[in-house]
Amino acid sequence: MSNDEPEYLKAIRRAQERQKPAPRAGADLPKEAPLSPAEREGLRWAREVAGQDVRPGPTLRGAKCAFLCQPKTYDGKAPILLDGVASREALLNRYEAATSFGDKVLGCYDLVGSRPLNIETKDGKTSFVPGAVRQLAKAMTPEQMIRKAAQEAEQLAKTRKPDDRMGRGKGGGGGGGRGR
Repeated sequence: MSNDEPEYLKAIRRAQERQKPAPRAGADLPKEAPLSPAEREGLRWAREVAGQDVRPGPTLRGAKCAFLCQPKTYDGKAPILLDGVASREALLNRYEAATSFGDKVLGCYDLVGSRPLNIETKDGKTSFVPGAVRQLAKAMTPEQMIRKAAQEAEQLAKTRKPDDRMGRGKGGGGGGGRGR
């Protein structure tokens, strides 16, 4: 069987078939899970320590501890990273590796205990001393959200200025005409 279609149309159709994106299993792929309250508090701590340009790493989700560092680069413009590690032993290994490479270590954080970890070195041995516990932000229940929204609406209704467009036709407000 012969197709009467010109060769250039066949070539265009083949090129379009190749350029089509592969079918994605959007329903099968879970969306990126939001950070837990402890992880959000760790990120808040990191931003307090290093500023707003902290990037949370993909290893932060489900981690027990977090490691805040700025890798050493040739141009000196490395991002500040907050990486998660599974345990304090892994955190110690990560700290020693970063310091041996010359990375700038900005701090460590215990996600389970919600507290920063201060680094102490005595007699060549590094250890972590827990700092003060940070309070986690508590999520509001739906009832609390509704009550808060109702209170804000009441406050807005009390402070709202009356609409001045209603009184413009009775000599009030400038009409945009030319002065005399």
